[in-house]
Amino acid sequence: MPQLPGDSIRQLPIRKSTKPLRTIGKAKESGNTSNEIWLLTLSDLLMLLLIFFVLLFALPFFQRSVQPGAKPAAKTEPAVIPAVVQHAGEQAPVDMSSRNEKVDSLAKDLAAVIVAENGRQDVTVERRLQHVVLTFPENIVFDTGKSDLKGSVRPILSKVAAFIAGHRGLLVEIQGHTDDRPIHNRRYASNWELSADRATQVAKALVAMGVPPEDVSTRGFAEYRPTRDNANSEDRLRNRRVEIQFSLPSS
Repeated sequence: MPQLPGDSIRQLPIRKSTKPLRTIGKAKESGNTSNEIWLLTLSDLLMLLLIFFVLLFALPFFQRSVQPGAKPAAKTEPAVIPAVVQHAGEQAPVDMSSRNEKVDSLAKDLAAVIVAENGRQDVTVERRLQHVVLTFPENIVFDTGKSDLKGSVRPILSKVAAFIAGHRGLLVEIQGHTDDRPIHNRRYASNWELSADRATQVAKALVAMGVPPEDVSTRGFAEYRPTRDNANSEDRLRNRRVEIQFSLPSS
């Protein structure tokens, strides 16, 4: 093989690079990793927010289903009812059946006293829920527009006082009522004063006959609790009344 003229073929020097061969590739990989970490952080945050809102909306339903003191429905064991322990100063639970019998007996005893006294049909005794109410029409107790007790009512009030004494612990509330006609004179500016004064005079009479004053209270309702609609004179007469309400003590 013929040789080229001149010097023989020279070998070109090879320059070595000082940079790592995979620098560019690593830079790219580093950039991709940063993007992936950012996406993972965002997804974790969204997941936490989702869980938070789910718990937030579920909390009211959880509170309804789990009430304080509620017993788990899944248990099949017979429930054990704890014995009621009464401590000093506490009131024992009231037996409503027994209490109703006592109120009925109280109403019968009071009715017997009223009938035995004068047999008047216009003085009434009735039960209202847990109370016994004795009703006096105005014409038996007072003159119209006045609060001075009539002498003729004192014997029956004495019987009522003896009845209260025989049933110790009774709470007695005396209520005054009027009709809807306004009153205005030197003594009473309105029906409020008249009804309250009438209740007070009956209370004073009972206390003077031996009823414990700490068991007696008075209230004046004026014309605001009528039994009739005040359409005529007869209805107004029915509304002008004094009621004595008897209640059993709470224990």
